[in-house]
Amino acid sequence: MIATVILGVIIAVIFGIGIYNIYSNFFKGTSTCCKSECSSCSMCKVQDNYKTRVEAIEKFKIKKTIDVDGMTCENCTAAVTKALEKVEGVVIAAASVEKQSAQAALDREIADDVLKDAIRKAGYNPGNIFVLN
Repeated sequence: MIATVILGVIIAVIFGIGIYNIYSNFFKGTSTCCKSECSSCSMCKVQDNYKTRVEAIEKFKIKKTIDVDGMTCENCTAAVTKALEKVEGVVIAAASVEKQSAQAALDREIADDVLKDAIRKAGYNPGNIFVLN
């Protein structure tokens, strides 16, 4: 009988941990390993890649920020980034789910409509575009 109770407690703890991980991953957008800044999970890698790209973008003279609605995951940010980087004149881009925006470094002036069209073709809704100094 004691073995059954112990087994039941173990199963309940494992179930609770599983539910917590599901909640963390899907609803809060974090992973349990991110609590210790591990840099080994996909969420940490995406954040590091975003930071690296933004640092590179800041070095350019012409850069724009575009509000983007509809991004919910790292695949969304990758799609928006790739779509912007396919536009002739965009050197590097970065998108963020948390900020619901994308940044792009340009080697020449590009019309806002061209950038918005690229985002629309990727399946997302572009909003306002701001020129960064």
